[in-house]
Amino acid sequence: MNERFFSHNWETVVNAAWQKYPNPMNGAVTGIDVVRQQLDKGQILSERVIQSKFHIPSWATTLTGFSGTQYSHEFTTIDPQKKEMSLTTRNLNGNSFLRVDEKLVYKPLPEDPSKTILTQEAIVAITLPAFTEYCEKTFLNVYSTNATKGRRGVEWVIDHLKKASEDLQNKVSSEVNELSEKVRSAFNSSTAAPQCNAQPATTR
Repeated sequence: MNERFFSHNWETVVNAAWQKYPNPMNGAVTGIDVVRQQLDKGQILSERVIQSKFHIPSWATTLTGFSGTQYSHEFTTIDPQKKEMSLTTRNLNGNSFLRVDEKLVYKPLPEDPSKTILTQEAIVAITLPAFTEYCEKTFLNVYSTNATKGRRGVEWVIDHLKKASEDLQNKVSSEVNELSEKVRSAFNSSTAAPQCNAQPATTR
């Protein structure tokens, strides 16, 4: 089990975690399909199928027939009241020789609610006739590497969303200032004192 920390509140991290793919930190994920999404008793429930591409040794392909393209089923529960987001993932293909169960839980840090703690754990079960221990270590190393990339990906999305929000605010502010200037100019023009061109009368 691994624990990782974010210097952002729970709402910010959860929003980014849901949108973290695609990101330049992890190019393994090549496709995502939302199967179901609903609101149930105040909780947001979602199911997605995630397609990933991994580089695996040629001997593993020969032994298992696994090409390196993996499809995983992800089930997500977001509870805004408890401020908890949990994701559980299991591979859909290749499970005759390999099963990977992964669980991620995002919660506010108890001693500092302005930060978020992520708890990650993975269980790898391999039923190959040989190299079982070696394969388990290999896949756990891949998992550990991807977990680090995942955290960096969330941070990248947070920065990306903040920048997009700042750009939008700056654009709106600029447009509001421009509109205000036009209204001010129009108002000044309409209230300007009229010029009197009449010539004074002369006496003979």
